[in-house]
Amino acid sequence: MKNKGVALLAKGVATCPSQSAAYGKCIALNYKDAHKDMCAQEFQAFKQCVEKVVKRKW
Repeated sequence: MKNKGVALLAKGVATCPSQSAAYGKCIALNYKDAHKDMCAQEFQAFKQCVEKVVKRKW
C-alpha cells in the first residue's frame, strides 16, 4: 500500500510539468533570499494540480 501511494504521488508530479517548472523557476531565482511563503502562488498551483491527479486515482 505504501508503494502505491508513492507511485501515485510521482504520477501526480509528472502530470503537472508546467506548474512544477514555474515553482522550480521561482525557487531558483530567489534561493539566496529564501523565506516563508516565498513562491506561494506557484506552489499552490503545483499542489492543486497534483491533488487533482491523486484524488482521481485514489
